[in-house]
Amino acid sequence: MDQTIQNIAVVRLSALGDVCHAMAVVAALQKRYPKARITWITGPLEAQLVRLLPNIDVRVYEKRSGIKGMLALRRSLVTTKFDVLLHMQWSLRASLLTKMLKATRKIGFHKAYSREKQHWFVNEFGVVPRSPHVLDSFLSLTAKLDVHEVTLPLPLTLAKQPAALKSPYVVINPSASKAERNWKLDGYKSVIDWLQGQGIQVVLTGGPSDLEKRLAQSLLQEGVVNLVGRTSLPQMLRVLADAECVVSPDTGPAHMATLVGTTVIGLYAHSNPMRTGPYNDLDKVVSVYESCAEKEYGKPVEELPWASRVHDPNAMTLIAAEQVIAQLQQVIKPSNLG
Repeated sequence: MDQTIQNIAVVRLSALGDVCHAMAVVAALQKRYPKARITWITGPLEAQLVRLLPNIDVRVYEKRSGIKGMLALRRSLVTTKFDVLLHMQWSLRASLLTKMLKATRKIGFHKAYSREKQHWFVNEFGVVPRSPHVLDSFLSLTAKLDVHEVTLPLPLTLAKQPAALKSPYVVINPSASKAERNWKLDGYKSVIDWLQGQGIQVVLTGGPSDLEKRLAQSLLQEGVVNLVGRTSLPQMLRVLADAECVVSPDTGPAHMATLVGTTVIGLYAHSNPMRTGPYNDLDKVVSVYESCAEKEYGKPVEELPWASRVHDPNAMTLIAAEQVIAQLQQVIKPSNLG
């Protein structure tokens, strides 16, 4: 252990799923450097989760505050010089924030993986990631600090259950931040019917946006509990923690569930699940990404750049309800099936 590392800064502002990946890595960093002070700069929504990690000095940057907010952040840390700054985000906004902070070592992603000119704002590069997964890309930075592995789930202090839920229950988090990532309505309805036929309660989770609320309303039927837009992130985390499993497209709550050890059946078509899937449950993903990507680009996934996306707006409709139900049959304990 490098005894000179006493003060560490982490810059990861958003998005929710990536912040969850970063939390796992920062928890490993805390274990490796238990006496180090860690300051994490993040967004206001994401801060709700980051604050669940013990002994983190959470500093909130609201992107709408622009340069004025950055200058205020710099003033609040003007007397602090960090031994290490981990620049965990490809964005010009995050890079400008790193310029506001004093640090001996500013570590960014390996130059071959740099995006949005991040390499201009750091003085040290991480190693080549061992896999394309986002979490492993974060570990490629902390590898320079001899932190190579994460331990999941994390020992987080959870909020109280926000509702009386009947056990066992399965969470369906139907809506992603981008509508194209959402699965088809009849697919969700078929899964809900199957779960209820097994005597398993269905709980819907999600954020407060109109899109998420409308989608949840279209899935409501007798016995389905709708918590969409009705929980804080810590409360949602507790709901996810107590679930038998979670069914979700590529969105934040899927990765929140991974933090607390709940099995996730991820639904993927637009992004490579080997890069953005639920870290502990990549073998349980239901994905049509591979076939869609090969159709779009004319070559297998293995030959594509690591961040290649599928652009077909109807790609998610190619996931069959039978595929999802087959995974549920594998995941749910036999004693809980009707």
